[in-house]
Amino acid sequence: MNYDRIWQKIITPGEKIEYQFSIGNRYLFLCWLLWLLISIGSIVVYQSPLVPSLLFLGATFFYGFYFKIANAYAFTDHRVLAHRGWLSTNLVSIDYSKITNVTVEEPFFTKIFTGTGSLTISTAGSIDGGVQLKHVAKPYQLKKILDNLMTKYRTSSAGT
Repeated sequence: MNYDRIWQKIITPGEKIEYQFSIGNRYLFLCWLLWLLISIGSIVVYQSPLVPSLLFLGATFFYGFYFKIANAYAFTDHRVLAHRGWLSTNLVSIDYSKITNVTVEEPFFTKIFTGTGSLTISTAGSIDGGVQLKHVAKPYQLKKILDNLMTKYRTSSAGT
């Protein structure tokens, strides 16, 4: 998915998006599949296709569109951006110079079934543990990308 409309409101002139991503596709598919099964099972309970159809359509909208657009993340050449929400939004921006720790978490069942994990980015003085990017695909690969960008940023900042 292309998030250019979101980033154009946020990035400064000369800033470059290096990597953008969202919630993992396999996680979204499995959540949608679960709701499909619940919808099919609810036909027996409601004995009418109306409620199951509404459940299915709601799940399709939620997992097929909303979750992807409402959880947009990017690494620029200067900072991490976490944009959440669609109609009401929340943006967290963390400069690379402020990052103190990056933690990867891959719980066993989440890793096996959805292929996702979490990336937690901590800053000095963060009380709540930092910004958590949940259900992202290949979190260790994302950490490597972030580490490389932070190293490149710190090297270029030290030279100026």
